[in-house]
Amino acid sequence: PPPQAICCRDHQHCCPRGYTCNVTAQSCEKLLAPTPLLPAPAPPRRAPAPPRRAPASPSAPLRAAGSEPGAAVPCDAARSCRGGQRCCRSRGGSWGCCPFAQGSCCSDGRHCCPGGSRCTGGGWGCSPQRWDLP
Repeated sequence: PPPQAICCRDHQHCCPRGYTCNVTAQSCEKLLAPTPLLPAPAPPRRAPAPPRRAPASPSAPLRAAGSEPGAAVPCDAARSCRGGQRCCRSRGGSWGCCPFAQGSCCSDGRHCCPGGSRCTGGGWGCSPQRWDLP
């Protein structure tokens, strides 16, 4: 096999680095490039809201924070990501934002992969998530 090749689960084929095995099709598929995490900003500080009076007529029920589309996604008490993003632990124990709501966080703490794929090699590639791959 070529240097840094990936051996397939069938123990008969290998793929070069940057590719993943498709055992069913007996082919190698190019890995997607991982996406760097975005910084997770601290939520803006707000001035205290003035007291509200009770409504005279029934109103819509209150919604939990983060339940509305586009609402911030809390990572912890101090950091959050924008709606449609996912919180990932970054290097040093802080947080980063993956721009894909259904993305997967890479173990390198610097990258993530789009939904339907997973990180390989600690963050150097994204492979399709399929039944015939580990």
